[in-house]
Amino acid sequence: AIMYVVPRSVRASLIGVFTAAAVAGTFALSPLPNVEIITFCAFVAGFLFGSRVGGMVGALSMFLFSAISPYGSGLGYPFLLLTQVVGMSIAGLVGGSLRKVLRNLKSTSPWSMYVFGVSGIAVTLLYDAITTLGFMYPMIPFSEFPSVFAAGIPFTVVHVASNAVLLGVVAPFVARSIRSMLGEVEVESHIAEKRLHEVEGEDAAETRHV
Repeated sequence: AIMYVVPRSVRASLIGVFTAAAVAGTFALSPLPNVEIITFCAFVAGFLFGSRVGGMVGALSMFLFSAISPYGSGLGYPFLLLTQVVGMSIAGLVGGSLRKVLRNLKSTSPWSMYVFGVSGIAVTLLYDAITTLGFMYPMIPFSEFPSVFAAGIPFTVVHVASNAVLLGVVAPFVARSIRSMLGEVEVESHIAEKRLHEVEGEDAAETRHV
């Protein structure tokens, strides 16, 4: 598997593109309860370009979508918004961690697809758990927590199932397609990054001699 080096000048553009796709796609899917692609976009961005990019895509996408959500702005519920942003940033961080674990495998190999799918289930369960707590904590008595969790189970099932399919089946092929499109960019990025380190090393050496 190719591991892309992302120059700082490119990082902001990648975050912007993935964030726009995540927010627009989730708005398009908003008629379907608990089906979204922010997790998908953050995870793929992290897997391809590293945890920093993936985490930023997840956090920024979730903040923007929640702030202008058709179901009501999350800005009025700051603790819930915080848990949403943290939860989605975790999806990007997990994608970035798998970048190293699966570096010697194709993203479409059976093992990679299995790991993607299991990761999708795990990050979605974690997201739903912490955001449910974020919703309940300021407003609902502790004694009612179990009943609220139980009421949310059908929505969690839909969320987990959709993300398991998106990450386990769709994400590996999307990652492979993006890699194919960025093949030349990847080589140029490695060269640019290597040259950047060389220049920084030369500057540091000159500074020591001054």
